[in-house]
Amino acid sequence: MAIARIDSAQRPRRVVLLGWDAADWQMIEPLVRDGAMPTLAALRERGTHGNLATTQPILSPILWNSIATGMRPDRHGVLGFTEPVPDGPGVRAVASTSRRCKALWNMLTQAGVRSHVVGWYASHPAEPIDGVMVSNQIGFAGADPGPLSPLPAGSVHPPDLAAELAACRVHPGEIDAEAILPFIPDAARLLEREGHRVGKLQHLLAHTATTHAMSMQLAMRDDWQFLAAYHEGIDRFGHEFMEFHPPRMQQVSQEDFEAYRHCMTGIYRFHDMMLDAMLQVVGDDTAVIVMSDHGYWNDHRRPDPREGRAGPVDWHRPYGVFAAAGPGVRQGARLFGGSILDITPTVLTLLGLPAGRDMPGRVLAEAIDGVVIPERIDSWEAVPGPCGMHPPEMRIDPAESRAALEQLVALGYIEPIGEDDAKARRETESSNLFQLAHAHASAGEPAKALEALGQVEASMLESPAGRLLEASCLLALGRLSDVRAAIERMMRAGLQLPQIGLLRASVEAAEGQPDAAIARLIDIQKAGVRGLGLHARLGELRLERGLLQEAERDFLEALALEPESAACLAGLAVARLRQGDARAALEHGMAATALEYGATRAHHAVGMALLQLGDASGAVEALRVCAVQAPGWREGRVSLARALHAAGRLEEASGIERSLEGQA
Repeated sequence: MAIARIDSAQRPRRVVLLGWDAADWQMIEPLVRDGAMPTLAALRERGTHGNLATTQPILSPILWNSIATGMRPDRHGVLGFTEPVPDGPGVRAVASTSRRCKALWNMLTQAGVRSHVVGWYASHPAEPIDGVMVSNQIGFAGADPGPLSPLPAGSVHPPDLAAELAACRVHPGEIDAEAILPFIPDAARLLEREGHRVGKLQHLLAHTATTHAMSMQLAMRDDWQFLAAYHEGIDRFGHEFMEFHPPRMQQVSQEDFEAYRHCMTGIYRFHDMMLDAMLQVVGDDTAVIVMSDHGYWNDHRRPDPREGRAGPVDWHRPYGVFAAAGPGVRQGARLFGGSILDITPTVLTLLGLPAGRDMPGRVLAEAIDGVVIPERIDSWEAVPGPCGMHPPEMRIDPAESRAALEQLVALGYIEPIGEDDAKARRETESSNLFQLAHAHASAGEPAKALEALGQVEASMLESPAGRLLEASCLLALGRLSDVRAAIERMMRAGLQLPQIGLLRASVEAAEGQPDAAIARLIDIQKAGVRGLGLHARLGELRLERGLLQEAERDFLEALALEPESAACLAGLAVARLRQGDARAALEHGMAATALEYGATRAHHAVGMALLQLGDASGAVEALRVCAVQAPGWREGRVSLARALHAAGRLEEASGIERSLEGQA
C-alpha cells in the first residue's frame, strides 16, 4: 500500500538536506557578525534556526544513521566505525548493509518521491533507490600527484552515471596555491618544515570539493524532489586544525599557531560559498535545511591536543546547528529544543508524508509554516514493497573494505587492525556492544544498557569508562548494594576518579543521607576538584534540602564551566522559582528547553513561573508538555490541573484530578 502525499498551500516542490558534520554556532556567530558567512546569515534571517542536540555516543556513523532514519542506534543497528564481517573472518567498515531499518531515501522510494543522495556516512555500496545515490567511498584518493584511482564498484547507483560523477572528483594535486593561501598564508615557507600539514589540507579540501561538485551535478538535474549531501570537511578540519584556532592553546607553539590559525575559519567560509552555489541552482521553490550532528569544542574547553591525551570524540560538543528556509519554513523563527532525531520526521512533513509512531523524534512544528503535519503511521518498516535497500547478505569487496579501514585508522577513529582476525572480531563486537550500552543508558534504559554490558569483553568492562557506566546504570535502577560493590571493585583496581566520589554521594542521598552526601562533595571541592558534574550534583542535593541560595550558587558555578547545560539551567530555574523570582525562573527554564526539548523539569518550572506571572494559558501549554513527557510524575499532573483551573478550564482540570484519586 503506497503512502499518499498530503498537499499543502506552502509545501515545497523540493527539499535539500545539507549535513555539515561538526558545524557549531559558536564558530559561526563571529563569522556572521564579521560578514564572513553572508549566505548562511541570509538563510537564517529568512527562515528558522537554533541548536540541535546530539545523542550519545557522539560517533559519526551512529549519529548520521540516526539522522537519516529517525531511529536510535538500537533500531538502526549501526554501532561504530567497524563491524564484524557477517559471513567471514575479520572486520570491515560499516556499510549501507549494516543499517537494519529504512532511511529517508528508502521511505521516499516507497512514496514515489525521487531522491539524490551524496556521500552519506556508511552508504557504501550505493543503494538502488528511486533516484541517484553516491556512496561515501568516492573520495579516498591519495595525496600524491598521480591519477585518481577508479571509483569503487558499487559506489554509484545507477552504475551508468559513474563516469559522469567520477569526472566531478577533485584530486588533492589540483588544490593549488590560490586555494591554499586563504587557509595557510605562509604555506610556501611551511613546505620546508618537516611534519607540515599542507598536504593534509589539500586532501581535505579535495574531498570537500568533490562532495560539493557531485551534489551540484545532481542538483542541476530536474528529476528529483529530495537531495541530501553529507559534508565532513568541518569535522575533519577540526581534528587536524582546531588546536591552532585562536586563542592559542598553551600546548601549541607560537610558530604552529601563526601557521594554521586561519584554517578553521577558512573551512567555514568555504562551506558558506558552497551553500551559496547550491541555493543559486535549486531555486526559490526548494526548502533548504543545513544541520550538523554535533558541535566542536573551540574555546578554553578544548581538550589537551598532545598525543594520547584525548580521543577524537572528546572534541565533540553536544549541540550542533539547524538552519532552514524556503517554502513551508517559518520566517524569522527560533528553534527550541531540537534534536537530531527530529530531522527525519520534519523532512517527511515538508514532503507531505507522515512520520512513524516508532520514531522517537518530533516534527519541528515551530519551523513549519503553511504545511499540514500528517497523522503518523505506525511504522515505515511495515510499509510493503521495494524500498531500495540491499539484502543484508550482500557481500562487500574485501579490498574496498580494507581501504576504508585504512582511512579510519589514518583519521584516528580506530586503532590499526592487526593480523589476528579473530581478535579483531572480538574487540569490534565488544566495542559496538559498549556503544549500544552507552546509547541505552543515555536514552533512559539502564536495564538494557546493563544487558549489553554483560556481553562486553572483560578488558573493556574493567576500563574506567566501563566501570563508571555500569555503576551509573545500577544507580539508576536503585540497586544500591550493587553500586557499592562496583565502587569497591574500582577502588581495588586502583582507579582514582572524582566520579567515584559522586557515586558514593549519590548512594548516600538515595539511602536518605543527603547531608552526608553534601559533606562528601564539599570535601571533594576542598581537595581542588572542579567540574560540571560535581557542581551540578551538589546543586541538586542542596535543592532537595531546600538550601536554595547555595543550590543557586552551585548551578551558577556549573554554568560558568558549561553555559549550555540544560540540566543546570533547569535546576537554576527551580531554585529561582522557589525563591519567588518567577521572571528569572521563566528565563532560565526557557533557556533549558531551548537546548533540550526533553528537559521535563524545565517545562514544569516554565509552567509554574507563567502561572505566577498570571499567564494561565501559557502555563497550561508548558505543563501539558511536561505531563506528556512524564505521565507518571504526579507533581506534574497536579500542577497541570492547577493551571487548568486558573485558565477556567474546569472540566479538564476535574478529569485530571479524578485520575489522580487513589494514587500515592
